Amino acid sequence: MRVEKIILSIAGILAGLFVAGIAFYIYQTTRTISPTTIKTITLQKPTPADTNAVPLALDSPTDESVVTSRTITVSGKTNPNVTIVVTTDTQDSVVSPSSAGAFSLNLTLDSGENRIFVTAIDPSGQETQKQLTVSVETDDF
Repeated sequence: MRVEKIILSIAGILAGLFVAGIAFYIYQTTRTISPTTIKTITLQKPTPADTNAVPLALDSPTDESVVTSRTITVSGKTNPNVTIVVTTDTQDSVVSPSSAGAFSLNLTLDSGENRIFVTAIDPSGQETQKQLTVSVETDDF
């Protein structure tokens, strides 16, 4: 007696899903959308990147690097007429690049993770900034 009730329940559920599916199909195929409810979508072209940005390429250190010495050298290349500002959580340093645009600066970091911000600022006030994360690990394993 119980098996028959379970089979009839499953058959009833399947029949109900079948009828509901047919009703939904009929509803979707006979539905009309009025032209006033259709909205026009306009896409804007992306703006190009600023071609007047100050070039800044960092040679060392690499981002997310782990070093064993607390003193590191930040070096890179940019235009010769810009000012380079290197900022950490504990110090700010300013350096001018050479006539070829190369720059180099020694920094003393704290143990653990250090964020270094290198900003190149040209005479007109435009700037480019890059962020590095350098971890100092002084423990011996």
